[in-house]
Amino acid sequence: MTKPWKHPRSGIFYLRREVPEDIRQIIGKREWKVSLRTRDFATARPRFASELIRCEDIFFAAREQLAGRPRVLSSDAPKLADRWAQAVLESWESKPEDLTDFLIQPLDGDDATDVQLACDVVDSSSYKARQNAVEGFMKSVLAEHHLPVPDASEPAYRSLVDAFYSRWCDLCRMALARFAGDWREAMDLPFVEKPLAVEQKAAESKLSGPRLSEVFRKWADDKRLTDGDTRSTNKTISEFGATVTRFVELYGDLHVPRITRALCQEFKTALSKLPTKGEGIRGLAAPELIAKAEAEGLPTAGLATVKKQLRALSAVLNFAVQRLAAMDEEPISASGMLRSIAKAARRAETRAAEDKHYTRQDLVAIFSSPLFKGQWQPPRSDFGQALYWLPLLMVYTGARREELAQLLVSDVRKEEGSGIWYLSIAPGDGKTVKTSSSRRKVPLHADLLALGFIDYRNSLPAEGRLFPKLEEHPENGYGHAVGKAWAKYLKEVVGLESQASPSHGFRHTFKTLCREVGIETAVSDWITGHSIAGVGADYGSNPLGRMARELERYPSIARDAGLLQE
Repeated sequence: MTKPWKHPRSGIFYLRREVPEDIRQIIGKREWKVSLRTRDFATARPRFASELIRCEDIFFAAREQLAGRPRVLSSDAPKLADRWAQAVLESWESKPEDLTDFLIQPLDGDDATDVQLACDVVDSSSYKARQNAVEGFMKSVLAEHHLPVPDASEPAYRSLVDAFYSRWCDLCRMALARFAGDWREAMDLPFVEKPLAVEQKAAESKLSGPRLSEVFRKWADDKRLTDGDTRSTNKTISEFGATVTRFVELYGDLHVPRITRALCQEFKTALSKLPTKGEGIRGLAAPELIAKAEAEGLPTAGLATVKKQLRALSAVLNFAVQRLAAMDEEPISASGMLRSIAKAARRAETRAAEDKHYTRQDLVAIFSSPLFKGQWQPPRSDFGQALYWLPLLMVYTGARREELAQLLVSDVRKEEGSGIWYLSIAPGDGKTVKTSSSRRKVPLHADLLALGFIDYRNSLPAEGRLFPKLEEHPENGYGHAVGKAWAKYLKEVVGLESQASPSHGFRHTFKTLCREVGIETAVSDWITGHSIAGVGADYGSNPLGRMARELERYPSIARDAGLLQE
């Protein structure tokens, strides 16, 4: 592409060039794409020209590298010129007579007022004159660094002439000052410590190791082998892969030893700038998303989201350290970044705790709404009875939406002897659980029985699913579509104004109501499947009878909403 490319959504101009096939293994990508950081075409044009030269330089250098030959880039010119100037300045310390190499003295005296700068006799407006003045210095320095002299037609050659001529003039002025006895002035050499392209390549070869994408693939394969090729495993891999993709979009598919603490800190900052919602954000790469969020003032990721994504990258990098021996340390954990953001997130969560659950008024509004009176159905989707029973089950059990959506008819059971009806939440038959503590028995509140839940269960084929109309989403399970419909119903039909998550808010609500009526925390943890601290918690089983008796104290939401009579 010979002109700037304008992104159709963000309006930002880019340089886009296909990487030639013969050097893709060196460049590491199929397309060379660089943001010009502007939406103004006039501003983009000179930036495009500069980036195009840099791109050609890099492509040429890649071919030279492929052929085993070192290569000088335009970006090396100021570094080589500064190194040369530093060497000259150091030589003057021990051999001050060398100052005269940069001066023109009259033959009959030592008066500094009669001395002329060597650069003053060169026509600075003539490129050829500047070239002739410094070509000898250039070739000498290139030889010292075992680098070839670029062809005079290459951009790198002209860059060398310009950089060396500028430093030569600086040295001439410095030489005159010192010839006059003033040795106080120092020369600013900002590029003297910067590595040359060939030096950077050499350093990278020591830090090559596998690229991040390769480490992620190996981590994902190991995850499936260890945890099983289940929907839950694949969902985790997909979520972690999204974080890895964001990193690659921002910094490239780096060899993992090059991923440092400082770069991870930069990634943390970038994550906090990504928008969480907004028109036209789907399909945009991370740099485009950040630019769009800044330009349009879109809401951006909170601490909890940033923490979750950093933990995902941390897990993949830890695999590189522990299992592949490809890194010396896992930079995210080693930096203490996760600990500090976790503390900040906990403080934010504490401040926002009241927003996570539904209030009693919210619950009345929800369960007295048209859906629960048989006066409303989804206009386009058929979820069977799932949209009616799932919210009721969530508010009376505190179970996760997917734990309930995936249940079989046979998972609704009656305990022999006690006659207690309960849900058996366990993996198997296409079902998954989040943690080991999630495997449990959950007693059914008397309100659910009074509302006819067992009658509903008995109306279904004994070998089938409890909610047979729900279709499985490849990553998000059986509850994905009905969950979206539920969120839309609360917003558009109920008109509910609550910060609580449409489905997960019931889990917070259950724990809150248990505390209100004095149900022991350990018992509510048994019911919801939250892990309990302490070695003893792993011994024995949780008595269903105790849970059922405690649950009798739980508020009757159905009666409050008028679904059941007193």
